[in-house]
Amino acid sequence: MATPHTAELPAAARQARNIDSLRRYFRLLEEGDIDSWARLWAADGTQLVPYATGALPREVNGRDDIRTLYRNIASGFERLRYLLLEFELLADPDMMLARWRPRCELVGGGIYTNESVGLFRFNSHGEIVHFIEYFNPAGFVENYDSFSEG
Repeated sequence: MATPHTAELPAAARQARNIDSLRRYFRLLEEGDIDSWARLWAADGTQLVPYATGALPREVNGRDDIRTLYRNIASGFERLRYLLLEFELLADPDMMLARWRPRCELVGGGIYTNESVGLFRFNSHGEIVHFIEYFNPAGFVENYDSFSEG
């Protein structure tokens, strides 16, 4: 039996697929499996970080550059866990709102925690095409050098 093209999926099925993708997104980050995590992104995916400061870029374009950024960040984590992980359905079935609170044990010692909210847009194949991340910039900037290869 042929599988229907994902663009033809009903809204509820697209939302369920996207929630599943976001669960994998955060699980793979916890596992440090950045290569598998990057496959959740469209090749031309983009990430926007409006409150980025310091060495963290405000915008990253393309799956390869996003993978490189996250590989550098993850290299500074001994362990990453999410203390809070929530998803909200939006009127557009290809957009999801997520809230999370990471707890990172850093390779260089210490603990990084923060609170984040993100808006994810998915394409008809269920890949992330755009992600806008909002977090407390003070907490991130204070620790960025501790968990990035730079």
